[in-house]
Amino acid sequence: MSQQFKYFQLHPLLPETNHLILNYDQGILSLVTAEEILEQQLLSPSEMYVIDALLKNYPDYCPYEIVLSAMTGKNVDTCREKVLWGLEEGTVDVVMRPVRNLLGRCRMKLRPFGIEVKSLVHMGYLLVPLKRKSGTRIKVG
Repeated sequence: MSQQFKYFQLHPLLPETNHLILNYDQGILSLVTAEEILEQQLLSPSEMYVIDALLKNYPDYCPYEIVLSAMTGKNVDTCREKVLWGLEEGTVDVVMRPVRNLLGRCRMKLRPFGIEVKSLVHMGYLLVPLKRKSGTRIKVG
């Protein structure tokens, strides 16, 4: 990556005054306002690439092939073929199992930011606001 920091403004996922900064060199995801750092998480390289793909696709969902490509480093067309093969053969769960395992760790890293990763069956993943068990949105910042 040529730039060390990537800024993400994710309104309405986050309040307008908050944004995320992904430090590619250090693998640190930070939630910041103009005045302070509200939250930080250290990411493994795999977590960083997958979270980056999810953030880049927001507010749209991130298709399976994009997430698989981010995790494996293979090109998107190769990953799309693998996913389509899995869907046709009924083995997409096997194809996507490593991604699901990694996303379990990513979900834990994103929760302190008030962000959840929602699975869209046979499609991909979508970032949504984290909700309490009562159904109300968790306030961040």
